[in-house]
Amino acid sequence: MEQTSRKELDKEFQEFYLSSSIPSMKVGLSVTLLLFVAYAIVNQSLFGNLPEQRYFLRFGLIVPSLLLSLVVLFLKPLRKQLSLIFIIINLFSCAAIFYVGVTSDISSRGYNYFYAWVMLIMIGMHTFYRIRFWDLIILNALQLLAYVLASLINRSYTLPNLFFNHLFFVVSVTSLGFFISYIFQNLNWKNFLHQKALTDNYHKLILEIRDRKEAEEELLRSERQYHEALDSFPDWVVVFDRDMNIIMVNSTLKQVARKAGHVAEITSLNLYEAFPFISKAEVDNIKTVFETGRISIAEMNIEYNGKYIFLETRKIPMIRSNKVEQVMVVTRDRSQEKELEALQLRNSETKEIMLKEIHHRVKNNLAIVISLLGMQGRKNPDPEFQRLVRDIELRIRSMALIHEHLYRSENLDKVPLSNYIHSLVSIISSTFSGHKIRLEMDMEDILANIETALPLGLITNELLTNSYKYAFPGSNEGIVRLKLEKYGLTGFKLEVSDNGVGLPAGFDLKSQESLGMFIIKLLAEQMDGSIDIISKGGVSATIIVPVI
Repeated sequence: MEQTSRKELDKEFQEFYLSSSIPSMKVGLSVTLLLFVAYAIVNQSLFGNLPEQRYFLRFGLIVPSLLLSLVVLFLKPLRKQLSLIFIIINLFSCAAIFYVGVTSDISSRGYNYFYAWVMLIMIGMHTFYRIRFWDLIILNALQLLAYVLASLINRSYTLPNLFFNHLFFVVSVTSLGFFISYIFQNLNWKNFLHQKALTDNYHKLILEIRDRKEAEEELLRSERQYHEALDSFPDWVVVFDRDMNIIMVNSTLKQVARKAGHVAEITSLNLYEAFPFISKAEVDNIKTVFETGRISIAEMNIEYNGKYIFLETRKIPMIRSNKVEQVMVVTRDRSQEKELEALQLRNSETKEIMLKEIHHRVKNNLAIVISLLGMQGRKNPDPEFQRLVRDIELRIRSMALIHEHLYRSENLDKVPLSNYIHSLVSIISSTFSGHKIRLEMDMEDILANIETALPLGLITNELLTNSYKYAFPGSNEGIVRLKLEKYGLTGFKLEVSDNGVGLPAGFDLKSQESLGMFIIKLLAEQMDGSIDIISKGGVSATIIVPVI
């Protein structure tokens, strides 16, 4: 219930107090009016000439107030202003008390009716009019003041015994009226709070019933969508509770069961009754999912319609209130997929064997070319011709070495550059076995495809061969360093340097027309890389390939 301010609550109570008291006010005012009129008629007919009767009729001044109050109660449009109208009507009663008291003769035998009439008006106001308690106190005080002023003006105080006796009764009745009003309002206040609480609870209950109904409808809608979704699955779906009873089976599994001659409607059965062929390992697996709340995936082979099929099962926990209440088992027939995978594996193995055979034959063919070049070189003793043959042999060997690595490697797509360069360096150093050159190598493990490894091997061959041939004239003694490292996120950098005599004066890589320099520039461009050669305390060549 929303918090309501005291002022708003009092206003709401007054409206409730008035509206709930209208029937009793109608009855009370009607009975009072009828009794007064009946009493006046009877007395008039029996004691019409008595002074007391004539005095009594003066009290008829209160009749207009009673009639007006009744009229207001029967007019519904005026009910919002009942409190204000009743206050005005009772202010008129104050004027009536004052008028009757001032015009009364204290020596008359009917004067004793005056204080009794005043008491009836006061007690009647507290009994019949359901207005705010403090308004009643103020009106009562004004009525008492009107009575006292009238008594002073008509000099009833000259008869102290009569004056104080009458005043005592009037004050006593006024006090009694206070208690009556307080009790009425207190009882109605409690009734109002109880009724308000009941009304609020009733509204809450209505809202709760509506929300619960909407939630139930949403739950039914969700369950319907859930069942429709599971029925649309091509896989076999079955749901178990903690006692291994079957809660739900999708239509796909029902169709399979029906075709196999089993009972299609197995929802009310137990796991062991519906699937007597299930293995103990599968049952233990389902129980483990109940205990751990983790998804489990398993594979198994079963015989179905005279042949073995390969099944994959997924056990999915269905958690409610942090507890696994049910387990959904989704079974998929992967027999065709397995056959396809086996076929692809056989094709892949065949392809791998063929690729290895191709690399082996390419390597052998290149070896034949190298042998032919060697035979031709031995027939011609010309040193220049011998040098050219050797250079060509080294270039061919660097290419053959790639196919050798791919043939022997388990990975037919990538070549380990560090191993490849080590092998290449061994071949070149053995070719120049008469040189006393120390090799220092620092290689990181980097994999590259053949399109990158082959040009890099040829570049390394050219640079290392040049160091052996030209860096150390005369002594043939020095140091050659090779460093391979990663460059950025996707590339690598190779540095070949020596501490020899350096390049000749005026050397320009772009203007050189030797075959070796031409090969180096061409191969660097082929890899989308760059090459930088510096001659300072020897020669240092750096090849950068940004992307392998």
